[in-house]
Amino acid sequence: MKQSAKLLFTLLAVAFLSLPAMAQVKVNPKVGVNFSGVDAQLQDITANARVGWNAGLDLRIGNGFLFFNPGAHYYSYTARLIKDVQGPNDVKLEDETTIQNIKVPVNIGLRLTGDNGLIGLHVKGGVAPTMVLGVTEKQDFSFNKDDLNTFTMGANIGAGIDFLVFTLDANYEIGLNDFFKNAEGRNNMLTVSLGLKF
Repeated sequence: MKQSAKLLFTLLAVAFLSLPAMAQVKVNPKVGVNFSGVDAQLQDITANARVGWNAGLDLRIGNGFLFFNPGAHYYSYTARLIKDVQGPNDVKLEDETTIQNIKVPVNIGLRLTGDNGLIGLHVKGGVAPTMVLGVTEKQDFSFNKDDLNTFTMGANIGAGIDFLVFTLDANYEIGLNDFFKNAEGRNNMLTVSLGLKF
């Protein structure tokens, strides 16, 4: 966690020192789908996060080969809850809930083909601080926001293609700490987003 914080502060320092030379700012609103790979055993409940959706905004600051790429995104994804009920007639309860987060990625990007052509390619990497906003609680499961770490960090890499004003991005985030408070399990996530650039 300390190394993640140091990396974040380093990226922010580089970005702010470079701002005077970065005259161009592009706005990139986007929506997408995300695929999560976290599994955990919480006492008598198994929680598996799976598919969700996301919407947010990125900025591309800078008009050269290198650009600063901060953003803010709302993420909602489905978690499947499974509980074995022990008794004369053993049963398995299953239900789905949603987990809501805010991600504030801080990336540095590289334009591979420039920024003014018909098609543009770029890659990026950085960190993604995440804060849990809430969990939709279910009647038969004692699973709520208190079972999650409120603040987590991820390291991410991504690539994207621009076609005129349209964008398509794929990003893979590697969880740097446990997603759940009392269970091991890091949230590694693939996100694919469509957007506009202006």
